[in-house]
Amino acid sequence: MRNSKLLVVGRNSFLARQFLASLAQREVVAVSHDALDRPDLLHGVDCVINFARHPSASGNDYPAEEVDPDWRLAERIGDRNIRYVMLSSRKVYAPSTAPLDETAPTGPQDAYGRNKLASEQRLRDLLGERLTVLRLANIFGYERIPGRTSFLALSLNRLHREGGIHYDMSPFVERDFLPAETLAWLLRQIVEAPPGGILNVGSGIGLPTGRLALWILEGFGRGELVIGSPVEKDAFVLDVGRLRGLYGEPCSYDQLRTACLAIGQQLAWISTEQDSANANGDGSDSDGVRGPLLRRDHNRARGGR
Repeated sequence: MRNSKLLVVGRNSFLARQFLASLAQREVVAVSHDALDRPDLLHGVDCVINFARHPSASGNDYPAEEVDPDWRLAERIGDRNIRYVMLSSRKVYAPSTAPLDETAPTGPQDAYGRNKLASEQRLRDLLGERLTVLRLANIFGYERIPGRTSFLALSLNRLHREGGIHYDMSPFVERDFLPAETLAWLLRQIVEAPPGGILNVGSGIGLPTGRLALWILEGFGRGELVIGSPVEKDAFVLDVGRLRGLYGEPCSYDQLRTACLAIGQQLAWISTEQDSANANGDGSDSDGVRGPLLRRDHNRARGGR
């Protein structure tokens, strides 16, 4: 596919920008979500990857047939010889204490997971073997972007404002995290020759969520991790054996740490540049904190969901 044309939909999303920045010497057409009805959208295209997500995709009454970008694109592709890469989610799987491989039972626990699973099934009906479904782990990066409401985006905003990261769960909950830069590197290879079927995309490492936060704080140079509830919820790790067989080891423990440190360092630099007056006035080190702390907030122990 090196001489083919790639269509990237949702070009302004966080993950799309990471992906587009990683491309080189490849004919790419990148459009926003509002270009889906453009008559020439698929002209000369051999592969489509969609990053667009409708704002109501996490709702219980999601009108997928009318507004879902994946559904609309697949219907436009029809019988054309165009391969499609869908970004799905690990949330389609049923909870499990064992690593989840691509054949693990599905059983979404929230509306977003149910809507993603419905989209997978619809696209499979429409596209058959031309479809590659990527079930993503928790992808993270420097997400302090206006309007972004992901867990890490909210955490970084609070760290910037208040000098701490706040959890409503146990810091010992293990989840599968993958840096956005690593995802971009993997996607670049996937779109060259989409493997078809379902493919888990993660690190395959069960990382305690508290460790991720403490690494970010280490990079930031100060602050604390506040635990508002001891509840353990939503632990998961993906089995990435198929991914590893196709593209090699996706990510190491040390690479996860390096990515977290870089996020903290970037936030520290921006905080110094943009908020030097506030930081120097009542800064986060006023209580003598000079490095990351783990603190249990007993007053908020019942605040978790």
